[in-house]
Amino acid sequence: MIQIEEMWIEEFRGIRDLHLALDGECFAVWGPNGTGKSGVVDAIEFALTGDVSRLSGSGSGGVTLAKHGPHVHRRDDPAKARVSMKVRDTSSGETSVLTRTVKSASSFTLELDLPAVRTAVDRASQHPEITLSRREIIKYIVATPGDRSKEIQALLKLERLGSVRASLRSAKSKTAATLKALNKSAEDARRSVERHLDVPSLLASEVLAAVNARRSLLGLDPMESVDDTTNLSADAGGGAGGSGFNRDSGLRDIDALLASVTDENGCAGSAGRLEESLRALDDNPGILEALKTRGLIEEGLAQVIDEHCPLCGIAWADGESLQTHLAESLRRSEQAAATRSAILVEAKQLTLDLSAVAGLAKSVRNIADRLGDARVTAALDEWVDTIDVSSGELANIDGIVACRGVVKAEPTLSPEGVFAELEEFRGRVESTPDQTAADEARTFLTIAQERWSARRSAVAAERAADAADKTAQAVYEHYCGAQDEGLALLYQQVQERFGEFYRAINNDDEGEFKASLEPSAQKLDLHVDFYSLGMFPPVAYHSEGHQDGMGVCLYLALMEQLLGEEFRLAVLDDVVMSVDVSHRRQFCTLLATFFPDVQFIITTHDEVWARQMQRSGLVAKNRQVHFLRWNVDDGPAVMEGEDFWDRIAEDLDRHDVSGAAARLRRNLESALAGLAEELGGLVPFRAAGGWDLGELMSAVKGRYGKLLKAAAAAANSWNDEDARERVEDAKQKWAAASFLQESEQWAVNPAVHYNEWANFASEDFRPVVEACRSFLDLFRCVNCGTQVHVSRTNGRDESVRCTCGAISFDLVGK
Repeated sequence: MIQIEEMWIEEFRGIRDLHLALDGECFAVWGPNGTGKSGVVDAIEFALTGDVSRLSGSGSGGVTLAKHGPHVHRRDDPAKARVSMKVRDTSSGETSVLTRTVKSASSFTLELDLPAVRTAVDRASQHPEITLSRREIIKYIVATPGDRSKEIQALLKLERLGSVRASLRSAKSKTAATLKALNKSAEDARRSVERHLDVPSLLASEVLAAVNARRSLLGLDPMESVDDTTNLSADAGGGAGGSGFNRDSGLRDIDALLASVTDENGCAGSAGRLEESLRALDDNPGILEALKTRGLIEEGLAQVIDEHCPLCGIAWADGESLQTHLAESLRRSEQAAATRSAILVEAKQLTLDLSAVAGLAKSVRNIADRLGDARVTAALDEWVDTIDVSSGELANIDGIVACRGVVKAEPTLSPEGVFAELEEFRGRVESTPDQTAADEARTFLTIAQERWSARRSAVAAERAADAADKTAQAVYEHYCGAQDEGLALLYQQVQERFGEFYRAINNDDEGEFKASLEPSAQKLDLHVDFYSLGMFPPVAYHSEGHQDGMGVCLYLALMEQLLGEEFRLAVLDDVVMSVDVSHRRQFCTLLATFFPDVQFIITTHDEVWARQMQRSGLVAKNRQVHFLRWNVDDGPAVMEGEDFWDRIAEDLDRHDVSGAAARLRRNLESALAGLAEELGGLVPFRAAGGWDLGELMSAVKGRYGKLLKAAAAAANSWNDEDARERVEDAKQKWAAASFLQESEQWAVNPAVHYNEWANFASEDFRPVVEACRSFLDLFRCVNCGTQVHVSRTNGRDESVRCTCGAISFDLVGK
């Protein structure tokens, strides 16, 4: 896998020209909404994959990368839209500069075409899931079990499991449908033989009796046995005109066709059941519309990120109400899907029954053709053609609805007047002069053999279909069993890490949290613990902020499972938008503790979260960029994350004392606000915040002094000499730095504001800066660079510590 050292973005999306120095470390891009942060995310995705997912998929319309990837001022010059990244192969340590332009988006170049780097880039390009936005979080948490299974299997590169399973299920369904059709064909062929032989069943004794009676008339030896391979017309010679015509057999075929009109076990019955199923459409006209919009609703539900509907843009009272509405719409569409399935089952049965009628019509048509009755032949041809066309229409809901009236009026789909024609034709057949006994016997045996052969072929096809169906069923069940067993083990590992990660960021109130991922038949149910009161879907009781936290934790668990030690890069695009402020430090700790080797590139519009990433040590001060604003001509206005002490020094070198004082005051207020939060310092309550420097300073100093006293008391209670010495050393440093800061602090306000007597020179103000810097340095670890914070469990202060533990004072006494 790769990590990013530097990147250059030129004329791409909303960015005209931007250089970022990431040095393979965690990096933050922050600023208000609409300042261009997503352009950085898009640039990383584009450089690695040649695509921008934001410009594709549902709702993108006519938007394309080629047309809309370049900056709007360069929309006709895609060669100028380029992204370059200096990337490092984490395995070999080799680096090279990767460049990709919109004009040649399908390929990239390497400044040094090193095999290890190219392989690493190719591998990264196969994992667009390294970029996570809140839209993707919803796919994992707020989703139907079927969709969640698809999304997670896609992330884990297990899509083929679903496609193979679907293919096997489709094959099983096709073999079952084929077997059902061939069962019907074999049954029709059997009845055709029975009608011709005029026997109740095809028992060998009954078949032999009918055949041998005709053989006796021809002076032939009787057959002693009969099986599927027996030639029933052996030695009989051909009937006149080829297959010949047998009046009694023909009459039985005509009677069977006429009887099919009212046969409740045939078309009349299946058409009636189909009509009963179709009444559900009359009771609920919205079913068809629900079926048409099901896919759209599923996509919309996956894209809900706030109170605005992603399908129509209308704002709801809140995102939860919108999600509930879409979920209910999806539930109604599931009812519609069940109704659709029932209708298709009955339509399939009607198709099989119509096929049997068509078979009878073809048999009678052959008789009419033999007797030269063109009118009956044409009528029966029309009937068979109508059945063939209607069978195709009965394969889908729209076709079924379209021909509903016709089927209801005439289940067998017979042409008008055909039954009257058949009755007359039957009379003509019945009045046809008898053949001689010998001719009748020959034609009888000839037709018997034709139908016997047809039955044998139908039975053979039926047996082959039965074997194929049993094989398909066995293969499908075996594959499903093996897949479910493998996925269960996989999801067991994922759910354990997911729960561990979530507990890490919510240990103050959900320290006993657990989760359950339960796969079944291409679905994946997710249930989570709610304060030990039971296991529920995440949307049941947990807030949107907790759902966001779950989404990120599940994503991290999945990426860890997918890439293992190769998980070295992740782009988190505004994914903690709803996570409450009190849990964001733990979120930083989660990333730093569990994934110390991963380069996280994080975007956010929340300044508090950006500052917390710095204070926790997840992101260094010089590894962040602040987008102030954006305009179409210049792109983002950038304030890079420079060390403000250096900026103050530059102000003093220019003798701008007032500017240095203003910068010092602003940054002191920001730093002290963070310290007050981390230590639990008390400031006067104001709904809008806005505490001044003095209030924040008092809160921090008062709280830290009390914490050191508590640490000293705890050390004494445990008689821990080492702890006593460390606390005493901290108290001395605290006293010295605090005294120095107090002695110089008076100069900050006069230097900021105009005062005739406050005519400071740069050298006069430098001690003030150093005093404030020494004071703030008390709270930062020289090893890990993080600020100290109070570690709490269930609201109880337990220790004052930095992230690495080099600074650590226990607060709990014996």
